[in-house]
Amino acid sequence: MSNYDGIGSHSQTQSNSSPNAQTVDMDGLNDQVSGDRLENVEHYFEDNVDVELEGGDEEEDIVGDSKKRKKRVVTSRSPWWDHYTKFQCEKDNVQKARCKYCGREIKADPKAHGTRPLKNHYESCKKKPQEITRNQNQLSFVPTRMGDRDAPLVNWRFDQDKTREALCHMLVVDELPFKLVEHSGFRHFLSVACPMFAIPSRRTITKDIFNVYDGLKGKDEHEAISRIRGAIRYIRNSPARYKKFQECVEFEKLETKKLLSLDVPTRWNSTYLMLETAISLKRAFDAYEDVDLAYKNDLLRQPFDGIPTDYDWERAKVLVTFLRHFYNLTLRISGALYVTSNLVFREICEVELLLRHWLSSSDVELNEMARKMKEKYDKYWGSIERINMILYYAVILDPRHKLEFLEFTFDKLYGGTEKCDVMKEQVRDGLHELFNDYKLRYGHSLQGTPGSPGSSFSRVSSSSSSSVGTSMQFLDHEATRTFTIEQEFSMYKTGGKGDRVKSELEKYLSEDVEMHRDKFDILNWWK
Repeated sequence: MSNYDGIGSHSQTQSNSSPNAQTVDMDGLNDQVSGDRLENVEHYFEDNVDVELEGGDEEEDIVGDSKKRKKRVVTSRSPWWDHYTKFQCEKDNVQKARCKYCGREIKADPKAHGTRPLKNHYESCKKKPQEITRNQNQLSFVPTRMGDRDAPLVNWRFDQDKTREALCHMLVVDELPFKLVEHSGFRHFLSVACPMFAIPSRRTITKDIFNVYDGLKGKDEHEAISRIRGAIRYIRNSPARYKKFQECVEFEKLETKKLLSLDVPTRWNSTYLMLETAISLKRAFDAYEDVDLAYKNDLLRQPFDGIPTDYDWERAKVLVTFLRHFYNLTLRISGALYVTSNLVFREICEVELLLRHWLSSSDVELNEMARKMKEKYDKYWGSIERINMILYYAVILDPRHKLEFLEFTFDKLYGGTEKCDVMKEQVRDGLHELFNDYKLRYGHSLQGTPGSPGSSFSRVSSSSSSSVGTSMQFLDHEATRTFTIEQEFSMYKTGGKGDRVKSELEKYLSEDVEMHRDKFDILNWWK
């Protein structure tokens, strides 16, 4: 028996096992396979396999030995039915199928015709949609703005994840309800416009939006900076472009003398300077867009996707406002031609209050930046116990601040806590301990200059910074113990002469503070 005879026997057995199945014509089958026409065998089984599976809408009775089971509806499994609509022709009393694209009617009785005619028509139908695989690139005109006539031709590919992100963006930006994805009209529109897109449910889209929000915290600033940086790099890459940009600056009558500059990844203040300059030249950027047609198209192909938008400029202004405080603080603290030790604690307090203010801001990005910086700030400066005590004494020795300012800042930042009161006592005790140590080391020089305690204060601020008591966290236990004994012995020998020196400290602390001036010279004051 040949292989085809075995196939015929199997088909005959399968036909006998199903009461509604059509009997397979073995003679016809043998005629088709004659001459080794294997293609006809495939077509034959393709048509006849659907005969049994596509029993139309008929219901099959499955009868057991003892009882009758429920009826089972045999559904169509051939993919060709997806492109047709079944209907019963009353005139010919024949089941037909109407093409969804061109409307042509084809005889499609599963038992008489099979699905071969459906396949043949679909392959030759001129109105069928273009078959596009998920990984196939396509060319499309994508306008950068609404109503833009000069839409660039871009190469794109369908991406399920990016399409879901775009859907999330639409719902958030346009303030649409999440249940929109379950509306029948919206789902029908997407099934026609983008059949490959699997529309998520309302619950899924809600999770996606929260995930996108968590991932985009701070990303707006990153993209805004990238687009502004890309625009600056494009203009600076060519002398001709830069000259044309300078003409736009003159045309807009901008009085700024600043030049475009790019930031350096290792210097955060260079980003601030780049954005500050770019913001002052925003109108020139807008004018340059009209005189250089390649400007928009070139930047559109970059990873940051396009020229800076109005929203990008607004985010840049917020970021510049945020960074300006730290830039100015860096300039004040890093000065080499004036004293800075008395300014450090004041700047720390200003940063603390500034971060607290931003944490209560309604701006989401600004709030997020402040939250991250507050975590770093608390790690190094958040506790008053971690701050070096010498910074407190430097504030007290500033005649504009003194002890009154220090206690005020303690109450302002940490008021109402037991730790705040303890730190006040520690600072007072440490200050007197510092003065007593100064008296023992340099008391003999005070006798020659009784009216100039200021110069002595000036010397002690630097000379004794490495030999102070335990309250300042500079001396070990042995040094403190030796210092106490020496102090008692010195008091015994001097017979209370140290009272005059101690009163100088009390006198200094009790005097009114100096008025704040921009160019106050603390060294001159102590001379």
